[in-house]
Order: sequence, then C-alpha cells, then structure tokens
Amino acid sequence: MGLLGRVWAVCAFLILGTAGAVGWLVDRRIERDLLDEIEQSLRARAALLAPLAWSSMETPDAGLHERLTALDRETGTRLTIVREDGSVVADSREDAALMENHRDRPEIAQARDEGFGISLRHSRTVRERMMYAALPLWRDGALAGFVRTALPLHSIDARRSHIRRAVWTGTAFAALAALLPAFLLARRVTGPARTMTRAAQSIARGEGARDLPLDAPGEIGALARALRDMDGELQTRMRTLSSERNQLRDVFSGMTEGIVAIDRDEKVTHLNAAAERSLQASAAEAKGRPLWEVTRLREVCDAAARALRDGAPIAAQIRISGPSRERTIDLRAVPLRGADGTTSGAVVVLDDVTELRRLETVRRDFVANVSHEIKTPVTALRGTVETILDDPAMPPERQRRFLERAKEQALRLTALVTDLLALARAESATGEIARVPLDARSPVQETLDALRAEAEGKRHALTADLPPSPLAVLAEGEALRQIAGNLLDNAIKYTPEGGSIRVRLAADGNHALLEVSDNGIGIEPRDQERIFERFYRVDKSRGRDTGGTGLGLSIVRHLALALGGEVSVESAPGRGSVFRVRIPLEAPSAPVP
Repeated sequence: MGLLGRVWAVCAFLILGTAGAVGWLVDRRIERDLLDEIEQSLRARAALLAPLAWSSMETPDAGLHERLTALDRETGTRLTIVREDGSVVADSREDAALMENHRDRPEIAQARDEGFGISLRHSRTVRERMMYAALPLWRDGALAGFVRTALPLHSIDARRSHIRRAVWTGTAFAALAALLPAFLLARRVTGPARTMTRAAQSIARGEGARDLPLDAPGEIGALARALRDMDGELQTRMRTLSSERNQLRDVFSGMTEGIVAIDRDEKVTHLNAAAERSLQASAAEAKGRPLWEVTRLREVCDAAARALRDGAPIAAQIRISGPSRERTIDLRAVPLRGADGTTSGAVVVLDDVTELRRLETVRRDFVANVSHEIKTPVTALRGTVETILDDPAMPPERQRRFLERAKEQALRLTALVTDLLALARAESATGEIARVPLDARSPVQETLDALRAEAEGKRHALTADLPPSPLAVLAEGEALRQIAGNLLDNAIKYTPEGGSIRVRLAADGNHALLEVSDNGIGIEPRDQERIFERFYRVDKSRGRDTGGTGLGLSIVRHLALALGGEVSVESAPGRGSVFRVRIPLEAPSAPVP
C-alpha cells in the first residue's frame, strides 16, 4: 500500500471510527431512554392497579381474573397480583392456581428490599422476553403483597430496530460524505511526497534525481533542491569510489599473494584468485560466510581472529599437506580500522613460498654437490702433482702412472664441467628451444655409431631397432643426440660385461618413442622417482667408479621437457631397466607395433 493509501486509510479509519462511536452512543442512549420510558409507564400502571389489588386481597373476587384480562387488552400490559408469601392471587394471562410461587422473582425481591423492582428477563410462563415492574403493598406498616406489571419487549425491540436503522443510515451517509474530501486531502498531501519518493529511489538506483518539484513552495521545494544537491555530491563520490574499487580489485587480482578480507564478525568480504588456490575455496561461495566455514586451516582462522581481537598485526608460517606435496605459506594478518578508529575487520595475506623454499634447497644442494664433485678430482690432481714435484728422482715408470692418474682426474673434471654446461643449457632452453622438423633416425644412429666401440669393449650385445622410413619429429638434432647418448652411456656403464642393450625408435600415436633397455643392475623402486635429480646416484661409489657425474638423466629430463615431450623409466633390481622418451611428431601418425 502506497503513502496515499496509508494516509487515506488513516483518515477513513478515523472517520468511520468516529461515526461508529457516535452511532453506538446514540443507539445506547435511545435504548436507555426507551427503557426508562417503559419503566415509568409500568410503574404508573402498577400504582393504578394498587387499589384493585387491596380490595381483592381483603375480599377474594371470582371476577378478578376477568377484570385484569380486560385491562390487559386495553393497555397491552400483563397484570399480576402477588401475596407477601409469593403466591399469585390473580394474573391477566394465566390461571393463578397453576402459576409458580413468585417470591424469588427478581422484581419481587427487589421491590421487597428497595420499594420498587424492575427486571428484564425471559418469562417461562408466557415464553417471551418481558420487562417486569413490581410495587409493594403495605398495611399498617406491614408488607401485604405486590402489584406487578409487565410488557413484552418485542414492541420495544421493533422501535429500537427502526431507530437504530435510522441512526446507522445517517452515520453511514455522513461517513461516506466525509471520505471523499478526506481522499482529496490525502492526495494533495501525499502527491509531492510520492514525487520525492520516486526521485529518492532513482537516486538510490544511481540514475540521478528525476522530476523533482524544484519550484514547489515552502518546505517541499527546499527538500527538492536539497535532494538535487545531494544527488550531485553522491554521483561525484560514487565515481570516485568506483574508480578506487576497480583499481583495488585489479591490484588484488594481479597479486600472486592470496588476499582474504573479513569484517568484524569474521565473515569474508573479499577473496582473490590466489587465495582461492591457497585455501581451495570459491570466492563466490565464500563471500558473506564465516572464515572458519570457508577454510579448515586453523592457523589462518586463528591469525585473523587474533588480529581482530588484539588490533595488532600477526605473522606466521604454516605448512599445508597436499595430495602431491607439502606447501609452505607465509601468513600475515593485519587489522582494519574504521572511521571511529575501532577495528572493523582484518586482511589476511597468504604468500605461497613453496617454490621459493624448494629453489633455495635446490640451490643449496646444487652448490654442495658441485663443490663436492669438483673437490674430488681437484684434490686428486693436486695430490698427484705435489707427489711428482716432491720427488724429482721418481722413476719414469712411476711418474708416468701418476701422470695417467692426473689425466683421468682432469678428464673427469672436464666431463663434469661439460655436463654442467649441458644441464644449464637444457634448463634455460625449457620451453624456448628451437624445434625444427628432422628425421629422428639420424641423431640416434650417430649416437649408436659413437658408442658402439665402448659397448663392444665390455662385450655387450648392442642391437638397434630403427624404422625403415624417415620418422619426422619437431626437435633439435643436438638435443636428441644428448638424450640418446646419455641413456645409452648409462646402459653401457651399468650393465655387466656380456650383457645386452637394445635401442628402439618408433612412432607411438602423435609421438616418436625412443626406448633404451638393458639387462643390467636395475634400480630400486624407492630410487626411481629421484634418479632424474642432479647428482643423484643409486650407488654413489659405483657411480664414481664408472666415471659418471650424476647429471646425465637430469639433462635427459630437461631436454625432453624442452622438446615438449616426457621421460619415464621401468626397472627392477637385477633385471635391468627400460628408459622411454616421447617427442612430438611433426604430424600425427598411426601407432607402429
């Protein structure tokens, strides 16, 4: 219901309520006057009946009933004469001998106590509603009996109904006549208010003030002009807030740190994409919900709650166990201050430093491993040279053995530096290596030719299974040679004399499959996940004896990733190993069995 409806409803309620109250009061007053009039009439008729009642009590008259009946017909009033003990002497409408004792009738009891009795009740004798009036009869100061008169109220009710209809009809017409002016008045009063309401709603929707009655006189015009000025100020502030909000949203969205903002009730008001990933939550579902419902990370909830409670920044580092790895997150919770200086919320910043910590660990391990690996040949070289220098008279044969040992360590140091340079190139080329179409058979065949003599020196049965037709791949020739060379070199080194090595190249779906298998020492399952790490050796002493640097498989993995492929291994201790490298083909090809 609008303002006009409410104002008019109030006016209508007041008018109808007033009219109804007046009608009810008039109706009550008329009813009271009618009853008073009838009461006086009954009292007068009872007084007129008193002489006849005296005479009938002193001398019983057989014609008394007929005289009372005649008077009843003339006046329409029921007449009854009652002795002091309540027995009925005569009645104008009933046989007195058959009537009950009237001592306890209300009007009789009241007349005995107060000198006059009046009663409105239903008569059991005549079976209708009556008004009774009773006067006491005294003889020598003693109560001798009562005279009672009664009128049926149906005639009174008829008069009351007629008067009531007239009263209520007049009241209704008066109310209806007043409602129309009230409606017009309410409309005149609420019209400007409705206009102002529509303008305020338009301002609230951001559409600006419309149809304001700026020229209206008095307070309405002043209010309209105030609304216009307020609208202009609001538009300016809204543009400023919108610009700042967009800038803030863009900043939050572009941050790599997770940002979670909460209000004083710990309900989430903002969650950026980085925080979604860290907390594994949805921003749309999290907004408006308590933080402890959004994430199960107790440390985050506790830090936010402490920042709200203490009003001071909180810093911590937490670890989150995931399905694949454990994540490390630097957490900082900062309270937000409202306009009154009180804490109105908090911002939680989540910085995922897992990769940074991993890189720090890798760098530390790499430096330690490189230092250790370089230290061994350098120390051996130094010891050999110092031994030769300290013994000028050393026999030539012995000196030659020392020099050959120094040469071995120099070659080992050269291989280590070469592999380090190759690894650095492979790591820097990931995703950036220049890939061109080429026949994969050529670099693989060149690698076989280069290492065949080494394999034959250990009496290995080296077999090659290359496709008869060109196998075009998107790759770099040098990268393929390094991949095949490292895999084949490992197979030769870690396969005992007389073993067998097989190199297979074939198409496998949309990839070229390079497979190097042997029946060598094999790899334990616990080591198979780590053999592609830098400097990791399954058997460190054995690796050094064979001249390995521990970088070959790491180079293979990085080069395979740089070519858009992957590397995998299957191995069992004592049964050999199978290394597989998949490189994308230049064009899709059906699998070759």
